[in-house]
Amino acid sequence: MLRTAVQRRSISTFYELFPRTFPKGTPQWNIEQSKLRKEYRALQAQYHPDMLSATFGKSSDHDGGDQSSLLNKAYHTLKDPLLRSQHILKAVQGTDLSQERIAQDIMQSNPDLLIQVLDTHEQLEEVQNIEDVHVIERENKQRITSIEHQLEQCFNDKDFAKASKLTVELKYWVNLAKAIKEWEPGKPVTLSH
Repeated sequence: MLRTAVQRRSISTFYELFPRTFPKGTPQWNIEQSKLRKEYRALQAQYHPDMLSATFGKSSDHDGGDQSSLLNKAYHTLKDPLLRSQHILKAVQGTDLSQERIAQDIMQSNPDLLIQVLDTHEQLEEVQNIEDVHVIERENKQRITSIEHQLEQCFNDKDFAKASKLTVELKYWVNLAKAIKEWEPGKPVTLSH
């Protein structure tokens, strides 16, 4: 039943792919992660190419690869706060913050944030021991958590302009978190934007 629904209709948001988790199929910030994971696994059991070849045989015309790939992308987008926020803004407002130019325009409206990001990056480059890295990491996790809570409020209030700014800010701090994980003494710290 779900297989037919996913194959026959086009989708406008990833939320529509998980009808048990999101009965309305509309974008929302709050997600019950365990419910989403359970539905994702059930759908992958239906669509994964290995499962279909076992069911229909290798020469079958039933190719679940596209559906499996789409479900995988949708699941990983919805479970990740940064990607989820970008997806919601694109679906609801048409604002594609994955486009670097758009994100940079928003970032330029907040030069203090850029200075803070650069200062934190510089601190990470200058630390010599893992204990100092852990301090920067804890501060960064607190920033990320705070932004995620603010995003929840923005989406509840339909304040998409503020949500866009927070999403761009979140991207910078998430990128810093990746740089922190890769930190090694004496190794240059690379931040992607």
